[in-house]
Amino acid sequence: MKAGIPWRAILIGLLLQPVNAFWLVQMEMSSGGPALGTWALGPYPTTFSLFANVVCFLVLLLLVNAMLGRWRPQWMLSQAELLIVYSMLAIGTSLTSVDFLDVLIPMLAHPTRHATAFNRWETLFMQYLPDWFLVRDEEALTGWYTGMTNPYTARRLLAWLVPLTAWGVFILVLLWVMLCLNVLVRKQWTQHERLSYPIILLPLEMTDHPHRFVRQPLLWAGFAISGGICILNGLHVLYPYLPYLPVKMRDISPMFTTPPWNAIGWTPISFYPFAIGLGFLMPADLLFSSWFFYFFFKAQRVLSAYFGWSYDRPNFPYVNEQCFGGYMGVALLAVWGTRRHLAQFLRAVWRADPAEWADEPFSPRVAVIGLLVGMALLIAFFWLSGLTLWICVVAFLIYFAIAIACTRMRAELGPPAHDLHNGGPDYILTAALGTRFFTDRDLTILTYFYGFNRAYRSLAMPVQMEAFKMGERKAIPSRSIALALVLASVGGLLSGYWAIYHFGYTRGVEERMALHLSYFGWEAFNRLTGWLQNPRDTDVPAIAAIGAGWGTVLTLQALRMRFSWFPLHPIGLPISGSWTMNTIWLPMVIAWVAKVTVLRYGGLRVYRRALAFFFGLILGDFLIGCLWPIIGWWLKVNTYSFSQ
Repeated sequence: MKAGIPWRAILIGLLLQPVNAFWLVQMEMSSGGPALGTWALGPYPTTFSLFANVVCFLVLLLLVNAMLGRWRPQWMLSQAELLIVYSMLAIGTSLTSVDFLDVLIPMLAHPTRHATAFNRWETLFMQYLPDWFLVRDEEALTGWYTGMTNPYTARRLLAWLVPLTAWGVFILVLLWVMLCLNVLVRKQWTQHERLSYPIILLPLEMTDHPHRFVRQPLLWAGFAISGGICILNGLHVLYPYLPYLPVKMRDISPMFTTPPWNAIGWTPISFYPFAIGLGFLMPADLLFSSWFFYFFFKAQRVLSAYFGWSYDRPNFPYVNEQCFGGYMGVALLAVWGTRRHLAQFLRAVWRADPAEWADEPFSPRVAVIGLLVGMALLIAFFWLSGLTLWICVVAFLIYFAIAIACTRMRAELGPPAHDLHNGGPDYILTAALGTRFFTDRDLTILTYFYGFNRAYRSLAMPVQMEAFKMGERKAIPSRSIALALVLASVGGLLSGYWAIYHFGYTRGVEERMALHLSYFGWEAFNRLTGWLQNPRDTDVPAIAAIGAGWGTVLTLQALRMRFSWFPLHPIGLPISGSWTMNTIWLPMVIAWVAKVTVLRYGGLRVYRRALAFFFGLILGDFLIGCLWPIIGWWLKVNTYSFSQ
């Protein structure tokens, strides 16, 4: 594309942000609810690395392009413009997600709404919360929880204005720091190491030669299988007398009733077609490692019960802590492998050659100064709210270490999910050091890290890096991509704010919306209540588990460097203990068998042809699956969810 700024693509990306946010909230947060006696029925596009809703928008734009090619060829979007719109919508989706605004916004209202004389929250912790941290007007909040209320009155808008503005500035600075970190490592990862970025394969293939892409018979075979299952199961939800194909997860743990086997815990099996498709994009060694370590953790639970190690320590064998240590190991390896490039980048801050860094999104000086100023602002945000300074610093170091680890995982190997539930700074610091180590004020403010650290499935930093990689592959100026990402952050945030605010007042968070919107608030503040009323000491085994996970990842990396045949990938350990891997471990096994078989007996040529079939599996689930909630919204009924 031309070197100029692609304003047409940026404008389209911004105009689609409110539509995307509305649709996303409708799917993930607005179906189900107490009135229907159900949780949100989904689907949940933001719980996997490749966002289904954004793929649907890309298909829609390709269809519009095809029609324009027939009547107005000069109006057609180029591949570069399509990818910019795709990246902008992915950024907006990462904000209006089940792991970000879905958690944070309810936390801004929950204490005011649910403080009672019985739970004593007013005297227990609410005095530590600054006024700009949450909504204080109880009457303005009533309509948001009960619904059937006009959202656009002066009182209600003003009640939300200050906290949403304060947190909005915080979120935009957070994404800016991620962008600066990506600029620091982008050239090393995309141009020098040439990491594969499996998650971007589908959008690149779809936009590269659309006519050739849709003419692949294997693509339509995969689409027919997954789309056909989705149509049949969707019709079964509406008309129960029709048959149903059980591809969604079913728990088999009730089959294990005797000790120590009953310690295996929740163990669902599933046959999600889209997950098999996503798994096929991953390297074979990571596919093998993902389900190997899944059973490794299950074996730990059984052995812990057998030897009685979990009798007086319910968290034993500390799987979350081991996974957190694994993420820290991945982050260390990522930074260590980039050390020479980082040193060169830092030297360029003071004597940069403009020609040498012309292809960067912005100069090394802007990136480094922007990173330092951004980190200072983030730390100041929580320090001014009352959190002790050293805790602010450590918490954000942990957060960005996890962000770097997730970005490296996605860039190198493309795992379908990297959620790390209960692995954020709020959980790790209190689990390892004990709650007695912190003051009541520190624990209260630290709880708000939960709003953007409950899980990391829809983290924005990998999305930013993938946008830069697509730009590098298709000669899109990196400065244009950076501008598009910044504007998408602003537009996506405002759109997400509006959608959740609007749906809350018109439907009611506690009446006709997903139960998890209020449940996440109870999760956070019931945990805080437990911290304050039942303080804990330092948990030495938890610290040891973190060290074990960290050491295991480093050891596995050393073995892979020493023995080329070593089958276990270090990234397999941290991703395998997650909630999402519980739901898709069997599709990973199926994908591994398929990939190894194709590569062994067909070679690389057959593998490349087979990719079309697995792209079809993904597209069939994504397109038909995301159409069902639109039909349900139109018919005012619950419909089928292709995921979870």
